[in-house]
Amino acid sequence: MKIAVTGATGYVGSRLSEFLREHSHEVLALSRRPVEAPWAAYTLGDDPDLLPWYGVDVLIHLAYDFTARNWQEILDRNVNPSIALFQAARRAGVRHLIFISSLSSFEGCRSDYGKAKLMIEKEVMRLEATVIRPGLVWGKQSGGVMGTLETLVARLPVVPYLAGGNGLAQYLVHEEDLARAILVMLEKFPEGVPHPVTIANPTSLTLRAILRTIATRTRGKRLFVPAPWQFAMVVLKTAEMLGVKTLFRSDSLTGIVHGNPDADFSGVPAGLSCRPFC
Repeated sequence: MKIAVTGATGYVGSRLSEFLREHSHEVLALSRRPVEAPWAAYTLGDDPDLLPWYGVDVLIHLAYDFTARNWQEILDRNVNPSIALFQAARRAGVRHLIFISSLSSFEGCRSDYGKAKLMIEKEVMRLEATVIRPGLVWGKQSGGVMGTLETLVARLPVVPYLAGGNGLAQYLVHEEDLARAILVMLEKFPEGVPHPVTIANPTSLTLRAILRTIATRTRGKRLFVPAPWQFAMVVLKTAEMLGVKTLFRSDSLTGIVHGNPDADFSGVPAGLSCRPFC
């Protein structure tokens, strides 16, 4: 199959593209930065009808613009361009559409990231797209939120971890297990799936347990100190108002603290499993 992947230079996008190529599929990378050919320049907001859709069988959309800070910017840079991308792909005859959402997306979610993903989910499912909600993605050299946690453990001898709240337990998925799950969805469900599919290990872990495991993986001795999440939120929002760059965004913290209280694993295809975090 010829598979177009947005965000192909990002952490998950690059790992997924490599996995698909290893399994004999042609990947058309859609990204701002050039990568291994075939490649087409694409940034969310570009005219999607101008993309080289000829011969493309599948669209997998991962790209997200995290520079958008307020809700209007999120709509303009992420929600509306993502919907337009799927509409253009369907007009071009792309037969299988996959949207990589997030476990932060669910009815009643509080983070802007989760709300944006949920809006996109609802629109693209009208186009019979498959929606996949992965947990926190990890690997040998993680990116995203997990990469930030690994950086904190690597840099700090005393590592604060968030305490309090009801949503601090997280579900994780290894990068290879996520890529394999996506490939299975392509091969077993060519017509798409009518409901979001959660891809993660079904055993949740607290942030403290995740950080301790990271320290064990790096063979480092660290002192872990609880910190109220409310205090961390104030620090992050103050830094953002002052224009100070931080490793973590306040909206990401919102998504962690007010996480999905009832992750649904019922739609996972038979035979698919995700390894525990280790």
